[in-house]
Amino acid sequence: MLNLHFGQNKMNNRSFKYYSLMLLLLVLPFVLRGRQSNTFPKAEKLALFTDRDLYIAGEEVHFSAFVTNHPLPGLSHIVYAEILEPDGTRITGGKFLLAHEATHGCLTIPSGSITGTYYLRVYTKYMRNTGPGSFAYVSLRIINPYKIDVLSGNDTLQNKIEQKTVKGVGNPLKITTNKKIFIPREKVKVTVRTGKIKGLCASVVPELAAPGSMLHMNSRSSKVDIINFYPENRGLSVTGKLKDSITGKGEAGALVNLSIIGRGQTFMATKTDSSGHFYFSLPMYTGNRDLFLGPQNIRGTHPKILVDNDFSVARVHLPNPVFKLDSAERVLASQMAQNNRVRELFTNDSLNCNSRALRPDKAFYGKPSYTLTLDQYIQLPTLEEYFNELPSMVKVRKHDGKKYFKVIGDQPDMEYLEPLVLVDWVAVDDPEKILAASPSNVARIEVVNKPYVIGDITYGGIVSIITKKNNFAGIDLPKSGMFLNYAFLHDNCHCTILTPQSPDKPDTRNTLYWNPDLDLNLGNEVHFSFTTADTPGKYTIIFQGIGHDGKIFVKRAIIDVK
Repeated sequence: MLNLHFGQNKMNNRSFKYYSLMLLLLVLPFVLRGRQSNTFPKAEKLALFTDRDLYIAGEEVHFSAFVTNHPLPGLSHIVYAEILEPDGTRITGGKFLLAHEATHGCLTIPSGSITGTYYLRVYTKYMRNTGPGSFAYVSLRIINPYKIDVLSGNDTLQNKIEQKTVKGVGNPLKITTNKKIFIPREKVKVTVRTGKIKGLCASVVPELAAPGSMLHMNSRSSKVDIINFYPENRGLSVTGKLKDSITGKGEAGALVNLSIIGRGQTFMATKTDSSGHFYFSLPMYTGNRDLFLGPQNIRGTHPKILVDNDFSVARVHLPNPVFKLDSAERVLASQMAQNNRVRELFTNDSLNCNSRALRPDKAFYGKPSYTLTLDQYIQLPTLEEYFNELPSMVKVRKHDGKKYFKVIGDQPDMEYLEPLVLVDWVAVDDPEKILAASPSNVARIEVVNKPYVIGDITYGGIVSIITKKNNFAGIDLPKSGMFLNYAFLHDNCHCTILTPQSPDKPDTRNTLYWNPDLDLNLGNEVHFSFTTADTPGKYTIIFQGIGHDGKIFVKRAIIDVK
């Protein structure tokens, strides 16, 4: 079995210490008082809004969420959003950046979803300590015109969850438009006079598709009695536990490595706590990337890694009404389905995302001190000959009959420190197996010839072997390690609602306008405009937001397109 390389094991990991210190600074004042009151920092409360509540399968649900209470500043930086069936089954989800107590984005409804009532919910990882009853929920009506199946409704569910329609009364908004009746593709100018508002979003949608139904759970408490989920105050995180697979006991003080392979080129190391739990703070990448987690090989143990689920797995049962549409809503749903089909034929949403230039990821160690590109030399039989026969900062040495890598550097510490050896960004400490790999599979070898610090672990340089096909040169990685396809931040590049610029292309937008976070710094008046689409009918201009008192308000205005 291959062992992972960990440098000076006697030293604690600084990154884990830093995280623990940050958590201590957040919690310490409460813990000290907690000897009497037993309190932790309160979790966030979120208010959730969507552009509308009626959708066609395959469309995007645009949403905006605001923090309504006043938790510790910077408590969480990540919000989790999911679309669920009433029984809690997740059909899609994503992670979004929380900044200035607000977040926004969109989730694409899977095209295979059947007709029925669904729910969008949002929460932070720290909110998981207070259970799913403290999350924010909004109901969605989803239509799939290509499937006759419908989610079965059950009105008999007794779960004390209240569903209310938020009315636009007592709110500090006044809406005016340049007129009330418009023709297709005409510009609409909107002016909003605001009062004291913390956050505000706006949408323009068909009148019968306007949002307004929110769930009021029976448990909306933000009080945290016990911390099972740490706040993500530094961004995305991977957490889990390292245990002995035979005894089931947690491995305390053991080193765990994490590598972001392929696009990412990042390596991290941390030590487990007294119960075997570990924590990694990740870069703020977008999209999915492959991770490899590998534990230290501890003699006499059988290490096994358990990784916590990113999203909440606590069971929840939501209202499951029989799905019904009245005659007017059926006409609207049919028109929206036609609009969506035409949009799919005339729009390539991927162009909006793929047009962005992707910068190549840099290795976590920056520019290497030396690079050995194997194809620049005549082929040698073994990798060892490339190290020892060619000018190189790395040599293969022997001690007690075992081979090891030695990085040559000017600093005195390099004499006794062991290097970090990577193969496609995964740490491997079995030189014999590395040297047995065929040189024809290796593209280059990058070397850092000075001490390199990761947390409190100091390595005697870095030897990074990059293969031609990113296949680890056929080396068997430790069975105690695991690959994980990890979802980083959701990419919002496709969340923009595009208005066709050419008069020759049909304008079939079902949402005419969406602004998830209106700029309120310009004064007490907000101005914006949009153009009507080709579909006639009544449309609602709807503003949803949070006042400085933390209360939700909604304001609507109607326009007519003829």
